[in-house]
Amino acid sequence: MSVMRAVLRVAMLPLIVLATVSSCALTNGPVPMDFGYRMEGGHLVVVRPSCPSETVLGATVAVSVEGDGRGDGFESLWSASDPTSGEVRGGLFVVGGAGSFKTERKPLPGKLPDEFYVEAWLDEGGQNTDSGSVDLTKLRSAKLADDEYMTWSGKVMTRDQINAQRKCKVAS
Repeated sequence: MSVMRAVLRVAMLPLIVLATVSSCALTNGPVPMDFGYRMEGGHLVVVRPSCPSETVLGATVAVSVEGDGRGDGFESLWSASDPTSGEVRGGLFVVGGAGSFKTERKPLPGKLPDEFYVEAWLDEGGQNTDSGSVDLTKLRSAKLADDEYMTWSGKVMTRDQINAQRKCKVAS
């Protein structure tokens, strides 16, 4: 019987190791962060989780489209760059020509759809980006206090709570 137990232990060891490694890999990956949204005066206000060392240089609104194999499956509805203030560079901006960015690369063609993505870029080439999803049907029915924002999941957070999702490096 003890020989059988020893064989089972040896046979089970790779499975235990695999299960342990898999669980670490699944839980220690990148944690998605919630962008925050609110409507003010008919305009969408976005808060991107930010660290003091990060600077938002531009933003894009895009929708998912059926791909034809040539693109990335998204269509840009609005794009802007050249932030007008420190607040915008810090991750708080308004979508659609409301004064957050000096250059509107692609003006908003009309009303925003019910569901879309907002992407904030941290470098001029747009290679370093973060994005969040927006559901305007949830947002329109929300009653938010002055410093509250709705997330895609329907969770209400303050700007400090949104920023606290980032693990910022402290300058030494």
